[in-house]
Amino acid sequence: MKHLVPLAVIALAATAGARNFEGRDVYLQVMTTSVPVRSGPGGSYEEIGRVGMGQVYRALDRSSDGAWYRIHLARGVSGWVLSELVWPYEIVDESALSGAGGWLDRHILGKSKLADGSFTLAMSAGALGTDGLFSLRLGYQPSNYYLLELTLAQAAGSIGSLLTYRAELLVMLGPWRSLVPFAAVGAGGATFLPHRHAELFQSSTNPVVSAGGGLLITLRGSLILRLDVRRMMMFSPDNSWGTVSVLGGAMLVF
Repeated sequence: MKHLVPLAVIALAATAGARNFEGRDVYLQVMTTSVPVRSGPGGSYEEIGRVGMGQVYRALDRSSDGAWYRIHLARGVSGWVLSELVWPYEIVDESALSGAGGWLDRHILGKSKLADGSFTLAMSAGALGTDGLFSLRLGYQPSNYYLLELTLAQAAGSIGSLLTYRAELLVMLGPWRSLVPFAAVGAGGATFLPHRHAELFQSSTNPVVSAGGGLLITLRGSLILRLDVRRMMMFSPDNSWGTVSVLGGAMLVF
């Protein structure tokens, strides 16, 4: 008997104009506490039932504008749910996951553990330009699509010591299997203590903004590996300075 595993397929969004799934087995996982099921693809249609968070239904059809999925509720009964409230994925044969990739999926990688109400703690190390960088992040996830993080990071190198403290918003773009790409924007402050010969800034605290993204790699258990890349800009009344930070580390989900 062949085993089956679900793969989240982000490319489903590209088929918004399709009326069916051309033989593919597409399933929908409910992502909020209570989702209304309507008799037609629109908010004006009669509500015929509700489905709850975590429940999975097979997708029978999709509206021409891509905003609604039709699901099977009971024998002979089907209805429509808003696409923004469910997560689509396909069922594929595990035999397609051959070699090292299949072994990793079976023994090391796991499903994404990020969910509504999760708290996260992450530690990372890397580089800020040519200087070493260490960061500590405390996060809270108000929904499956967003993660709010408070970040404290310190860099020390040729131009001096830089302490940054930022609030960041991470927008989840996945998951795809056990990989979750994300985009990030943030803002906060930076305290710069230059070396004697660094004339870029005086010792002071200045506003800092950041933008970029990264990748989360979910392992079995509560551990997640993460890669973060940010473009950071710091401003003072007389000057501005920018560089790229690259960090790798681990994150725990509670």
